[in-house]
Amino acid sequence: MSDFLSFKVPNPTTQQIAQSFRWLGWLGFWLQVLLGFIPILVVVTTILFSPNQGQLGLSFGMSLAIVCLLVLCFSIYWCYRYTRVGNKLKAPDLRPAKANVIRDLKVGLIANLGTIGISVLIALLRVGELTFKMLRLPQGATVVTPAPVGTTIAPGALITASNMITIQATINAIAAGLVGAIVALLLLYQVGRHHSSSN
Repeated sequence: MSDFLSFKVPNPTTQQIAQSFRWLGWLGFWLQVLLGFIPILVVVTTILFSPNQGQLGLSFGMSLAIVCLLVLCFSIYWCYRYTRVGNKLKAPDLRPAKANVIRDLKVGLIANLGTIGISVLIALLRVGELTFKMLRLPQGATVVTPAPVGTTIAPGALITASNMITIQATINAIAAGLVGAIVALLLLYQVGRHHSSSN
């Protein structure tokens, strides 16, 4: 058992690290683009087609969503930037210093952790709001479709398809941030194992 725990992995060469930067950078970029599509679509649609367009200012939740998507767009760009760093690592005359590469990876990690943190906060607020609406319904009530006009259920007490799309968008943003964080951590691990003497 102790032999298994002391298994040594050879230190990666600069060329292997460059290949990892390119491969993981493109993987992270496309996964984040796919996962980030729904949140971006939901926020843009909400801003453009909201019934409260004439009002000045944004709600706290919408402001958080916009900040989250800006950070997500930055982290998508940062994953693309990993592919450019990989190309520079491949060419000895363009190779950046190890400290600069580690700094770039830490920036990407912090951006993705920010996306995750803001998305979790939005999810907590949204699910809490929907839970409060459900708790206001009479005990034992089952609501499948909107009731006709004149019932005792208050408007806005039902969970609608747009509520579920919002929750799905939040989960997608969390997943996109998680993908970016995993890519940054894998690259940090590989760069941390590299020794200057190996090529």
